Amino acid sequence: MSYLNKFISTFCITIIALFSVASYAENSLPTIVLNGNEQGISVSANSAYLIDKDSTLTAQSVANSDKFIAADADINSWLEKTSGSVWSKLVVRNGTDKNLTVYIEYPFNQPSTVVLYQRLSGSNSAFNLVKNDLRDTSNQREISTPRVALPLNLEPNESKELLIETYSDIATVRFTDFRIWSTANLVHASNVEHIIFGIVFCFIIVSSFISLVLFRVLKEKFFLWYSLFALSSFPVLGLVTGILNLYIPNLDYHPLGTISMVVMMAAGIQFIRAYSNASYHSLLADKILHLTLLLALIALPVAIIGFHELAMDIQQLAIFTFPVAIITAIYCGVKGEKQMSTMILAKSLFFVTLLVLNLQSWGYVKPTYGLVYLPTVGMLAQLICLLWAMYNKAKIHFSEGSAEDIDSITDAYEQAYALQEQVKRQNQMLKAAKEQAEFEARTDMLTHLPNRRAFMNLAKMAIAQANRQQKPLTFIAFDIDNFKLINDQYGHPAGDQTLVEVAELTRTMIRASDFCGRIGGEEFMIGCHNNSLGDAYNLAERIRKAIEECVIDFDGHSFSTTVSLGLAQVTEDDDLESVIKKADEAMYESKANGKNKVTHFAA
Repeated sequence: MSYLNKFISTFCITIIALFSVASYAENSLPTIVLNGNEQGISVSANSAYLIDKDSTLTAQSVANSDKFIAADADINSWLEKTSGSVWSKLVVRNGTDKNLTVYIEYPFNQPSTVVLYQRLSGSNSAFNLVKNDLRDTSNQREISTPRVALPLNLEPNESKELLIETYSDIATVRFTDFRIWSTANLVHASNVEHIIFGIVFCFIIVSSFISLVLFRVLKEKFFLWYSLFALSSFPVLGLVTGILNLYIPNLDYHPLGTISMVVMMAAGIQFIRAYSNASYHSLLADKILHLTLLLALIALPVAIIGFHELAMDIQQLAIFTFPVAIITAIYCGVKGEKQMSTMILAKSLFFVTLLVLNLQSWGYVKPTYGLVYLPTVGMLAQLICLLWAMYNKAKIHFSEGSAEDIDSITDAYEQAYALQEQVKRQNQMLKAAKEQAEFEARTDMLTHLPNRRAFMNLAKMAIAQANRQQKPLTFIAFDIDNFKLINDQYGHPAGDQTLVEVAELTRTMIRASDFCGRIGGEEFMIGCHNNSLGDAYNLAERIRKAIEECVIDFDGHSFSTTVSLGLAQVTEDDDLESVIKKADEAMYESKANGKNKVTHFAA
């Protein structure tokens, strides 16, 4: 009986636990009580979330799921890159005795679709839904706001169970945090954003017009690049803040946003290049700016042909070209370009703004509510700095000379640098021609050994070194035997082949410190550093024997030859002419004694 009681108890506990898990999503969540004065309060600490990467779950199946995770304002409100659907669950109650209309806002980024499912708390009825799609027209929204906001109506003291689904087909950083606004406060916040954006828009239009006028008057290209930079920043701001979606129905975010961003970055780099006068101060700096411009433009053709996600990734990485451009501008300032600090500050603000936004979208920086206003405020601050920098530059130009003179000077600088490059290339060609001429002047072009002149210079230096260091130096002179007979019997090309093979064989047998040259005709000479007469004699014998055993194949004929060698060691009384004469006399002695011999000079 006791076993039966234990079984029944265990079964009842299990059933209770299962029902408890099934009702976790509603009963375990604290209820958010609303009073109609909400100013963007966070719901993260009072909600739970579930990730559906395949977007296959229905609202009813999600409501009954036991896989929800309790959200946390510091940990789980900020998820890594996720595609598909992220579901959030929360319970809200009207704490007043009147009807309330509040708005649930998703402020940090803009997924493709946000859907709100709602039903009475504790009810098992089907969910009603409110959908907000960024690609819907603006008149489908009940309130004009640049951010995704969904209306929620509550009767007096009514409680509702809410499911909020955010969907995106592209993997992006996602959030479980939502903000709740009362109608009046959301209208006020939206109006403030529109006013700020309107001020920035008017500032962009007016400053661009003024900049174009100054370009016509002063002929300075950075005024033109400023106008393009400012005008292209307008669609970027409109899309990042979401305001432009209100006025252009069915706007596809990716192409316009990416193309505008690429144009804005390219115009910004060109502004730095023209403003810093990089082509005047440093050709290297100018080439670096051209390279950064090319890197910034890579995303443009990718976006145009339709690879929008890839183009966005390239464009986000391309912002890291701006530190290079800023450093280059600093270098031009050090080289003497005036009024650079304000422009450098402006571009640094631009880089920091883009970097923070990209780090947020990559998931490396936790977003805050203030980041909603960062693009607008950062762009406005940068444009003000750029206008001030251009004003100072224009004032300098007015004080230092007319626009025509400045333009002429700029053209002259560009022509001078082009001429400098041309002269540099010509100097390189002349240097190469000179080196080739010097090589040919000291080299025997048939055997590639030093010719007589080069050998004599080497021999003169070797004698001076031997006398200074008190070390032996020996010269070996040798001549090909019966060379005229080879020419007569096989032809002069065969004689040339004989000279080449004798030279190559000799080159392979001497040390790296020795030197060998073709003195003239079929005569060669070797200088042997730190070699006594006996060592040189052994070397001469090895050369003689190797040449004797060498078979020369030419034009179907095979033949061999011999050489006669003479040695002479440098003494204290010797100069170049005397020691060469001694080696020649010893060589002729070898020929007189039957050829194919080695003879050393005996004083």
